Amino acid sequence: MQLRGNRPTGAGADGALGVFFSLACAFTWLLAVPAALAWTRGEAPPPYAVACAGLSAFGPLFAVLAVAGPRGQLREVFGRWRTSPAWIGLALVTPAAVHLLATALYVAIGGHPSRWFHPPITQEDLAALVVFPLGEEFGWRGFAHSRMARRYGVVRGSVILGAVWGLWHLMYGITPEAAGFDPLQFAMTMIELPLYSLLIAWVFERSGRSMAVAIAFHAGAHLDHIERAPRAELGLHALHLAVLAVLAMLAARSLARETRTVM
Repeated sequence: MQLRGNRPTGAGADGALGVFFSLACAFTWLLAVPAALAWTRGEAPPPYAVACAGLSAFGPLFAVLAVAGPRGQLREVFGRWRTSPAWIGLALVTPAAVHLLATALYVAIGGHPSRWFHPPITQEDLAALVVFPLGEEFGWRGFAHSRMARRYGVVRGSVILGAVWGLWHLMYGITPEAAGFDPLQFAMTMIELPLYSLLIAWVFERSGRSMAVAIAFHAGAHLDHIERAPRAELGLHALHLAVLAVLAMLAARSLARETRTVM
């Protein structure tokens, strides 16, 4: 396996990145506003707001079409699919494996989880299983990953990309349960996604940067979404972040070692 495009370059090497990140956030935040306003008033969102909320998941895809299309880079963004089915399978089950390990540790210290798995149940959950991986991954991994790796190195670039990915979720921090902005949920997102970004980078690089693998990993996170666990199970959420941090550090060490070998 060989990591590609990992030598850092100057800060101005790819100005399209800043435009992409800005557009991805702007598209998503604007489309999410109508539903968020309804929730802050304790009201059910009207149909047009629900439709906009669904479209908000496609902010990164809209952004990459706007940025990469005129540059003739869409083949690069959408064209990498072929890889071993084993990598796709590994990507799909990895999030559930992380959650299972965290839950097992929680039980070992005396916790009593309400569930061991948190599969999609509602129509909204099932829709998210499809729209978020397709709406996001062509932007985050298809477009941004390689450019961040070239500019900052694959490890640092993945962490920064994960932080931007977390910030992109800002409007999703406004929830009907909180009837407003939920700072704890958003804080966990900002910790979690840079760590997940490293795990995705590890399997993404080893699969030859296959978009099938990136989409499978993201779908796997929605197939078993530990964030659906009750907030009262705070110890479970803390253990999930701890397990994720350990695995992310192992992924970072592996990626850094391969980078040194290539260079």
